[in-house]
Amino acid sequence: MENNENAPVFEAYESEEDVLHGELSFEGEFSRERIGWSRPAVFIVLAVVAAALLGIAAMILLLPKSDGHPIINEVMTSNDSAFLHPDHGSVDWIELYNPTDRDIDLGGYGLTDELKKQYKYTFPAGTVLKSHAYLVLYCTGGTTASDADPYCTGFALSQEGEQLYLIDGSYVELDEVNVPFLETDTAYARTESGAFAVTSVATPGEKNVLSGQ
Repeated sequence: MENNENAPVFEAYESEEDVLHGELSFEGEFSRERIGWSRPAVFIVLAVVAAALLGIAAMILLLPKSDGHPIINEVMTSNDSAFLHPDHGSVDWIELYNPTDRDIDLGGYGLTDELKKQYKYTFPAGTVLKSHAYLVLYCTGGTTASDADPYCTGFALSQEGEQLYLIDGSYVELDEVNVPFLETDTAYARTESGAFAVTSVATPGEKNVLSGQ
């Protein structure tokens, strides 16, 4: 068979469609590889989340701060000789404390051992608890508050245990303390952490002191 040197030579050329398809395939694989293994996108997302959290934290810090409220600070439900009232003798008592930096007008506030009767004792108008000061209330049972002694609650405390509530003038519960059974002349006092503990060192009208301190 003769070799025809003048026969046309056909070269294999890719069509434009084939070339374009190849480029798209390459770019597609390249993009998938970048998404699967690169870190920049993750860092960007983390940065956005971090910025959002910082913004929320800043907003919280800028919110108005509560001025706080008075609290039930110490209770004695069986008083014999730990504290003597000049007129009523060895009555049980409840101590309030104002932990804020401002004086608080307690007029119209209520104190009770029965939530259905929120104002068993109502603080007289003009009763002001100074900043970081204490107020002792005498639980004299049948003796109610009078002009001579406005701090008699009119209800007694049970040595077996009490649930005490402090209510503001708008029926908002400010504080609640579950007092357990207490031995005679022992107090249930709030610690610096805010929790309560039984102590044999009663300090009505003063800073609480736990037994052994």
